[in-house]
Amino acid sequence: MLLRTDLNNTFKVGLLRNTKSYFEALGAYRDGDAAKIIREFAAASHYAAVTGKKLVDDLSAEQASARERLGNLRSQAGGWELLPHLISQPVVNATYVQERLGMNAMSAARALAQLTDAGILTEATGLRRNRVWQQSEILNILDEYARSIRRS
Repeated sequence: MLLRTDLNNTFKVGLLRNTKSYFEALGAYRDGDAAKIIREFAAASHYAAVTGKKLVDDLSAEQASARERLGNLRSQAGGWELLPHLISQPVVNATYVQERLGMNAMSAARALAQLTDAGILTEATGLRRNRVWQQSEILNILDEYARSIRRS
């Protein structure tokens, strides 16, 4: 799974965005001044909440857009079953779909084709065998999120 269900990592990134300030606060704490480290933790908590909310909002918006693109696909179609799994696993192959969703090879291929035809997935390898599909929009959101949390 690519994403975590908690904000622990975002909190840690919030603490380490400005390592100079964080280490100064740790030094002050060792010298008996807890106020600076408390401020650092408060700022990291705020950062985790804000950036985590934006990430969830962006992923939710992409899921809503993907659902719209599936349009009139019948409600029991495999594409609908696969779609929610793409947030945590935006790069998939037929074996993953079969194992994760308990589908046979034909049903997995059909689900991948449905999402590809709707423009949700793109085939990334260009091969006839050992193919891999990706939901580029989800990957772009995750890449943008990663860029936004880089250390200063």
